[in-house]
Amino acid sequence: MNKCYIIGKVANDPIFEFFFMGNNISICYFWIELKNNCKIKVFALNELADYIYQNIHSNQILLIDGCLDCKGNKDISIQIKNIEVII
Repeated sequence: MNKCYIIGKVANDPIFEFFFMGNNISICYFWIELKNNCKIKVFALNELADYIYQNIHSNQILLIDGCLDCKGNKDISIQIKNIEVII
């Protein structure tokens, strides 16, 4: 996986879902808007997903430490490993 760091504004309130099968229990995802108005989907699993759903809201500025998750040429997202609220 490719490590990445991004800073951007939360474009929408996080969406939380449960998995019924598999190794992971929950996922939380949202889109983050970068300075050039590009939007990237970011997601977290399990305990970090719970934290994000409870503490992260639209229009906050975040620093995200994560890994690129590529599924085909057009479906690129970032799996969050660590998150910090800047504003």
